[in-house]
Amino acid sequence: MSGEVQLERINFLGYPVDQISMPQALQWIDKAIINRDTKHIVVLNANKLYLMARHTKLNQIVQNADLIIPEWAVVWGAKQLYLPPLIHLGGIMLTRALMPHAAEKGLRPYLLGASREVVTTLAEKLKAKYPALKLVGFHHGYLTTSEIDDRVVAHIQQLNPDILFVAMGSPRQEVWIDTHLSQLGVPVSIGVGGSFDVLAGLKKDTPDWARGNGLEWIYRFWQDPRTYWKRYLVTNIWFLWQIIKAPRKTQYNVS
Repeated sequence: MSGEVQLERINFLGYPVDQISMPQALQWIDKAIINRDTKHIVVLNANKLYLMARHTKLNQIVQNADLIIPEWAVVWGAKQLYLPPLIHLGGIMLTRALMPHAAEKGLRPYLLGASREVVTTLAEKLKAKYPALKLVGFHHGYLTTSEIDDRVVAHIQQLNPDILFVAMGSPRQEVWIDTHLSQLGVPVSIGVGGSFDVLAGLKKDTPDWARGNGLEWIYRFWQDPRTYWKRYLVTNIWFLWQIIKAPRKTQYNVS
């Protein structure tokens, strides 16, 4: 492995985000696992920014995250503000890249989140697609009592995975990871929202015409308007207004 991954953290609308490519992200994760650190990766998008502006705890968690990767809206927004260029990664993209990487490197993931049907189907698909993948365990995300929560924490501690994927939606997944991070001792934890449903094949993936062009939200809205209309109407208008009123000047480091 080559040397340390050098990250440039920039200020986007008052929030931190890292300049990092997919190969660099995989290298960064490998390094954290070798060092047996406890790192929290956060995905930053328009909805997360909207929630952070209204959720003090989520804002604190993201501000203190070890790696903050941008989805398309943040990449686009940085370009409009003449900030240093960012690369669109995203939770589902990183998860997709990590599975074959984990199989090749012998890394041991754990899946937490979604429904029992979704996470079980995903686990079966991953084992079939990547026979060498050392998937150590999985559990649904309906941790409705403290007893269930404690049991899941104990399960993860016992299995000692290298990477923990948490698919509970924001801000719940970020708060859960932050609450249990030191207790779990997992080197890398990342919240991946609704990625499990797509990766399990129970929800259609974004087509090529929409992926990476900022049109994913249109496709998701078209698939399920009842679920998404309020989120996209409110958050997209709010996000665009933040971009419109922000000063156009380059800001490099926030730390």
